[in-house]
Amino acid sequence: MTLGKHSSLTGKKIVLTRARHQINQIETQLLLYGAIPLLIPTIEIADPPDLRQINRVFTDGITPIGSDGFSQYGRLKYEWVIFTSANGVERFIRHRVDWIRHHSSDDGGLSNASLLFGNVKLAAIGPGTAQAMTENDLEYAMYAEDFIAEGLVEKFQEIEPESSNEFKGHILLPRALKARNILPDSLRKMGWVVEDVPVYQTIVPEVEAGSRELLSSADAIVFMSSSTAQNFIQMFGKECLPKVIVSIGPITSQTILDCGFTHTIQASPSSVEGIVSGLVEYYESN
Repeated sequence: MTLGKHSSLTGKKIVLTRARHQINQIETQLLLYGAIPLLIPTIEIADPPDLRQINRVFTDGITPIGSDGFSQYGRLKYEWVIFTSANGVERFIRHRVDWIRHHSSDDGGLSNASLLFGNVKLAAIGPGTAQAMTENDLEYAMYAEDFIAEGLVEKFQEIEPESSNEFKGHILLPRALKARNILPDSLRKMGWVVEDVPVYQTIVPEVEAGSRELLSSADAIVFMSSSTAQNFIQMFGKECLPKVIVSIGPITSQTILDCGFTHTIQASPSSVEGIVSGLVEYYESN
């Protein structure tokens, strides 16, 4: 904790609005700088209301290999799978495990997520997504560091579908139920065949006791997605906002503006490190 003794964040109370299971990394970083994280989740992650679409991916979209049925699987029937968030990675793998357990008593390699993908190429948007893939032993062939879909669209403009691929030009996009259309729409305009499949949805949690009191004492608040900002207004209203408002990136910044308030800091890069460095720099000069 030595770092915190000389940090501009020492003693600053920073509200974190992300889902509780995703808060550890930024909480740890803020503690290292002497800040006091206040956990007030404004988002929860849940299954989409209808699982038929994702189950169809596993029912119709897998090529089995060998004669022993569920003990081994070939690849998904896509040239690319694009993950846009850590939630997308984790929920996709969870649905796959649940599906196999429902259809077979055999493990079928459940512990090895990479068996499902075979030679399918994987793409990631943002460092959190890339980290979730790495933690699940998945290697990405394409990575957009910016926390927005446009960065990946630019990269796909530079490539062509692989002519030797049996599933040439087919892309699976497992992501949130309600998400921006810029990525699938842009890819389709380029000629790719995109299957946009919801694997989770975000919901507004109940307001926890004591949250308003914590907010009244806070110095800053961090929004790591548009949903966290929108849900905050629904849960608490604008009058409870701390003075300093931090955004993960340009899309969330625009949502904050659309909600009728202004961000103080926009992380650069769009990552936990960018958020923390932005806070440090702000308090060093203010």
